[in-house]
Amino acid sequence: MMTRNYSLSFFLFVLLLTGAVAPAYAADELEVIVSTTFDADTIVKGYTLESSDGLMRLGIRPNTLNVSTRVDVKTLDPSIMSETLSTFSTSSTFPPSLLGNIYLFDILNKDSYDGSDFFFLEIKYPVESQDTDTLHGRRRIYFYNGVKSDWEVLPSTDNPETQSVRALIHLPYARLAIFEDSEIPEVGEASWYGYKSCDCAASPDYPKGSSLLVTRIDDPTKSVTVTVNDYGPDRAVHPDRIIDLDKVAFAKLVSLGAGLINVRVTFLE
Repeated sequence: MMTRNYSLSFFLFVLLLTGAVAPAYAADELEVIVSTTFDADTIVKGYTLESSDGLMRLGIRPNTLNVSTRVDVKTLDPSIMSETLSTFSTSSTFPPSLLGNIYLFDILNKDSYDGSDFFFLEIKYPVESQDTDTLHGRRRIYFYNGVKSDWEVLPSTDNPETQSVRALIHLPYARLAIFEDSEIPEVGEASWYGYKSCDCAASPDYPKGSSLLVTRIDDPTKSVTVTVNDYGPDRAVHPDRIIDLDKVAFAKLVSLGAGLINVRVTFLE
C-alpha cells in the first residue's frame, strides 16, 4: 500500500552504496551468503545490501537500525525449500510458480531493529524471464511464514518496465521469492483516468504496445479496443482492478460518472 508512495525514494536510496562497508562472501553448493556489518557510521548513513546474484536488494534507510549488527543476505537454491513449495499445488486451483532463487535476509542482532520503520525490497526477474515482449501473470513477492509453514504474499508492485517486483517489509528476518500467477485475470474492474485522450489504457499484466479488447460484463454489445501505453493499476492498492482506461475509451463503454465498471479483457496482439 505504501510501495507506490515510496517508489522515488527507493530509486534514490538504492544509490546510497557507501564505500565504508565491505561485504563478506561465503558459499557452498546450495547457498551463497553475503554478510555486511553495520557499525555506527553505516547505521547513520543507511545502506543497500545486494544478493550474490545481483537480483535481490534490501534497502535499509538511515537510522532504521539502532545498534551494531551483522546482516546476512543469502541466495538459496530452491531445492532447499522444495517441500514447502508443494503446498501451492494443493491449496489453489491455479497455484503460482516460483521464479528464480529464494532469498533470505537476517539481522542477526535482533535488538538492533525495533520494527518502527520498514525496509525496501526489490527482486529482479530471473535472467531467463527478462523479455518485455512475453506475456506473464502477475508477479508478487512472497515470504515464508515459519509459524504457519506456508508461503504468504507481500503487498507488491510488479513493474515490467524495470523488470522487477518491489515491496516493503517490517521483519528482521525473512525468506523471500518471486512467484508468478499461472493465469492473467480476464475479468475484473476497470476505472478511468485522464492521460492522452485516446483509446489507450494502463495495464499491470500486458506490456506496452499490446492491443486489448475491453468489453462490459453486463452489456457485451459495448466494447472498445485499446492500446496499452502505461503501467497500472497497482494491485497492492486495488486488488480487483485489472485495467485503467483513458477517459476517451472508458466513455465508449459507460459514462465517466460510473467511475468503475466490470469488464472482460481479451488479448488481441
